[in-house]
Amino acid sequence: MTILQKQFFALVRSGLWGNEADATLFDASTDWAKIYQSARKQALLGIVFDGVQTLPKEKQPPRNIYLQWCNAMLHIEENNRVLNRELANVYALMRENGIEPVLMKGQGVAQNYRYPLHRHCGDIDLYIGPDNYEKANALLRKEVTSELEETYKHINVVWHGVTVENHRVLTQLSAPLADRRLQAEIKRWHGSDECRKRWIGDVEVTLAPLPFDTAFVLIHSVQHFLNEGIGLRQICDWACMLHAQRNLPEKEDIAHLLKSFGLEKAARVFGALAVCFLGLPQEDLPIAYRKKDIPTAEWLLNDIWQGGNFGHYDQERQNRPKGYWKGKWFTFTRAIGRCYELGALAPREACWYPFVLIKHSMEMQWKKRFSGNSSLHN
Repeated sequence: MTILQKQFFALVRSGLWGNEADATLFDASTDWAKIYQSARKQALLGIVFDGVQTLPKEKQPPRNIYLQWCNAMLHIEENNRVLNRELANVYALMRENGIEPVLMKGQGVAQNYRYPLHRHCGDIDLYIGPDNYEKANALLRKEVTSELEETYKHINVVWHGVTVENHRVLTQLSAPLADRRLQAEIKRWHGSDECRKRWIGDVEVTLAPLPFDTAFVLIHSVQHFLNEGIGLRQICDWACMLHAQRNLPEKEDIAHLLKSFGLEKAARVFGALAVCFLGLPQEDLPIAYRKKDIPTAEWLLNDIWQGGNFGHYDQERQNRPKGYWKGKWFTFTRAIGRCYELGALAPREACWYPFVLIKHSMEMQWKKRFSGNSSLHN
């Protein structure tokens, strides 16, 4: 590990857990510009900045970088406040029309951090389910300013200036047996008293049961990893969720779900990374990692370090070409390449993933051809 990486991870661990960063790692030669860019690349500017605050003043970044960081922090906090405000608005709209969304990822996961407003935010993901999906879409489209192509899982719209993903399908696994178990589990708890309630800003939202929500964070990360890559923020999400519930009795339920979904190995590798590099206490893990998982965790960390948030900073990665079929072929060939190289993380998912991509593309083309496209641009 380079000195830059040692410094960076010392600040991440400090920001996540509130302990003081190792000040002996920092001196007059510290390249703060590179540390800042690494934090930006991994979508962890807020977390690393919290770690910076624990350093002695004389070892903190120079004034120009510190002020740049402060300005970035203001933007991160304001973006979170905007997202929380619109979260309250979209819940009000849905509830007025008899729909109870389940908030997934995003602002729900942020509540597990020491400072939720310091987590880099993205969009609002709502699981509606198949029964109210079209009704919810119609409600949103009344105030939508743009809409991306609908996928088999969701629509993606800009509503009141924020991105909202409205899900018919919460998520899917590629391995058929694992996916049947996953869909059965979602159907079992959706709309039941097992769902949790939690206040975020001015609204009480509905969240999935804690064991499933925790497993879902890992599922989502594995899927993105096989397709395009993930950033360190996704590992931090996993670590913070586990740590926030460390004293709750659901740990065995989480382990059972992950094993039934065929993700035991992914859980071990993510766990090794979270413990060895992020400082998560080992006893917080639902599935303990093994010594042989550490090299895989190091390989995973190298891919994350090179690619950055969702692989967007991978210098060897080509841009998706314009045109529907060219774009689909690009996505398919990239996924095959990643599955071949990275199947060590989730072997069964890597095996089935390319076939599922083809299946979903064909289903969406069939829907567009024979059912009509209900997007904003019709």
